[in-house]
Amino acid sequence: MSQLTQKAIQASFTKLLDSKPIDRITIKDITSDCGISRNTFYYHYSDLPDLVEEMLMDSAQELIKAYPSIDSLEECVNVGAQFVLQNKRAAGHIYYSSHRYIYERCLMKVCREVVAEYFDIAIPKGAFNDEERELLIEYYKCVSFGIIADWCDKGMKDDYADSFKKLLDLRRKMLPTDFIK
Repeated sequence: MSQLTQKAIQASFTKLLDSKPIDRITIKDITSDCGISRNTFYYHYSDLPDLVEEMLMDSAQELIKAYPSIDSLEECVNVGAQFVLQNKRAAGHIYYSSHRYIYERCLMKVCREVVAEYFDIAIPKGAFNDEERELLIEYYKCVSFGIIADWCDKGMKDDYADSFKKLLDLRRKMLPTDFIK
């Protein structure tokens, strides 16, 4: 019963988020939409940001599981962008709200997990020690996150994949022996 109630709360929130910005959604809107009391909402979530974070982290984990074998940095960025595009309108409502920090934290987690997965698959064991590996993962996580965040800032209209591919091509020209695929 508890999970059904959580799913109902999440479904109502998603429906509302698709129609209006998060800053205009209240707990009362959600509870009225799914037919529960405020106390029931607060039994499951401490506040609206708690609900948003749980939903985004659940979506992030599902997306990471859906891509078990990342074999290029382009694909890393594509997976992060897919995280955004799954619910583009709702993502925009969160991204352009006062709750943006939750969205960014979840996107950063997705970028890190996906880049780490890429390193596990594409980089030969022993090519870097653990400290170097972690530094490179952090670097490419930040690059991936930055490209996706910039794309979000531009209204998610640009073809981010082409831009990122061009950037990687330029990087290859600068460092022809680099390990970037």
